[in-house]
Amino acid sequence: MKVRCIANTGEGFAEKTLEAMVGFKTTKLPLKLQETYIVYGQAIYGGILQYLIIGSYENLPSWYPAEIFDTVDPLMYYEEYYMYDKDSLIQAIWGFKELVLIDGYVYSLIEREKWAVEIFLKRKKEIDEFEHD
Repeated sequence: MKVRCIANTGEGFAEKTLEAMVGFKTTKLPLKLQETYIVYGQAIYGGILQYLIIGSYENLPSWYPAEIFDTVDPLMYYEEYYMYDKDSLIQAIWGFKELVLIDGYVYSLIEREKWAVEIFLKRKKEIDEFEHD
């Protein structure tokens, strides 16, 4: 799936998102307006849909609220997994296998643990190749 950035500060966030992400209203995100990005995963965290994206000024992915993007290409990677748990902080998550099926992987990736980054880079390559077909 590909998305285009339509806002790169907290000014583009809905009130619910601003409440959940205190202090982000004036923060400039590492995203370029009108730039297209590949989505490597999606999650509903704290009731907010977020995309796992590598920003324009990043080497590794971060989570960004979906509301600051428009969908450019809705085709999703053919090997996506999904999990839902209404009682969890991450209520739903979908994306590559390890993101969804390995307990705690999402947090290890956020913390940039070497093993998690290595898996992400492998899956990124596969997804990027799929997106360019």
